[in-house]
Amino acid sequence: MAWRPEHLVTSGQLDNTLNGWTIGWLELDGIDERLQLKLAGNCHPDLAGWKFRIHRTAPDPPKHFGSDEPPDYSLLSRDQSGHVGDITADQMIKHFELSIDELGQRLREGEKPPFQWRRCLYLEWYSNHNGRVVIQSTRLEVERLGQRAFELTATEWREQAYRNSEEMDHFLMQLDDAIEDSPPESEDA
Repeated sequence: MAWRPEHLVTSGQLDNTLNGWTIGWLELDGIDERLQLKLAGNCHPDLAGWKFRIHRTAPDPPKHFGSDEPPDYSLLSRDQSGHVGDITADQMIKHFELSIDELGQRLREGEKPPFQWRRCLYLEWYSNHNGRVVIQSTRLEVERLGQRAFELTATEWREQAYRNSEEMDHFLMQLDDAIEDSPPESEDA
């Protein structure tokens, strides 16, 4: 499981001009303080070496998942220090102009809803406070700033991809340990 506050992101800025570090901030709608990111590791090759701004280009469609209550992000720490996961602006995903509920309803009815393939911003990191955090949206745009400081070599990219995989494995082991350590459900309930 991951924190997924993509629909709350209004703006941000990340800086990967120092090889081995990605630092910056994100502003989330409804949260007073910016999330501060200080992440060990580099972005994917398309963003490695760049400082870049993030802008919202359009609102996300409503996400209800069968409930009128929005998710509670009050436990999301403002300090998002940790390790880079996958950070890229080159991921291609299906873009739907429907709410999650409407999309689900159409799929259950056997309909194939219309979509477009679009580039999306994919930010993934492993926070020391909150575990895995993922932001994936076709409605967030990247603006590169200044000059590129470095480009990853093929070897550096393989090493970074391997570290990203190790971070995911570590996160999944922690999740598995937490599930095993949780008290069993009462049979009386």
